[in-house]
Amino acid sequence: MSWPMAPLSEPTGGSAMAQPTDIHYLRLFLLESVVLFPGMELPLVVFEPRYRELTQECQEANEPFGVLLLQAGREVGGTDVAPYQVGTTAHIEQVDQLPDGRLHVSGLGRDRFRVVSFNHDRPYLAAQVEYLPKDAGNAVPGELVQRVRDAGGQYLRAIMALRGGYIRDVPLPEDPEELSYILAMLFQGQRWTQQRLLEATTTAERLTQESQLLQDAYNQMKDRVAERWSDRGSRRN
Repeated sequence: MSWPMAPLSEPTGGSAMAQPTDIHYLRLFLLESVVLFPGMELPLVVFEPRYRELTQECQEANEPFGVLLLQAGREVGGTDVAPYQVGTTAHIEQVDQLPDGRLHVSGLGRDRFRVVSFNHDRPYLAAQVEYLPKDAGNAVPGELVQRVRDAGGQYLRAIMALRGGYIRDVPLPEDPEELSYILAMLFQGQRWTQQRLLEATTTAERLTQESQLLQDAYNQMKDRVAERWSDRGSRRN
């Protein structure tokens, strides 16, 4: 087996690395293409025996599991994998057994965590982790929040326009931290971008990144939107 082992980083400058004081044990679900954010729904179809065991143990203990994005390796099959070290806990809301024996698991993202050390004494990967603090939008300038809300609304209206629809008011949250996670979910398919957003140290840092990402995404899309509506106008004439 080749699970990464602790320590995950080396001390710098010759000083001893400070150890977190509040450590928790988490069973881990490794995914190739999904970055889980707090507040995000997570539907999973579980069929591998090791993940079925993980699900059962979490249910019995009434505990969440952790979700990590893979840097390398496959989520199904072998153990030669390299996951990122920052992820989000998933709290199981419902488990349904399908006719073929698979499990349909409905989870909800809640808390970000950082791996302190990995454990490989179970069929699945587990870890000792520290939970990352919530800053609840502390010290986030109101101008930044409004700029990102505007950019998010502009981008979502462009998506609707490409689909032939229209929406005037986009219902985005005002809470900075919640807003930052909602907007991060828009970048589905861009897992490295989403992982970077998940790892942002503060809400302000995450929103600052999203401001530029949303503007770039809109700039790439606006010509397609104009072309689509121009074509619709031509067909009507």
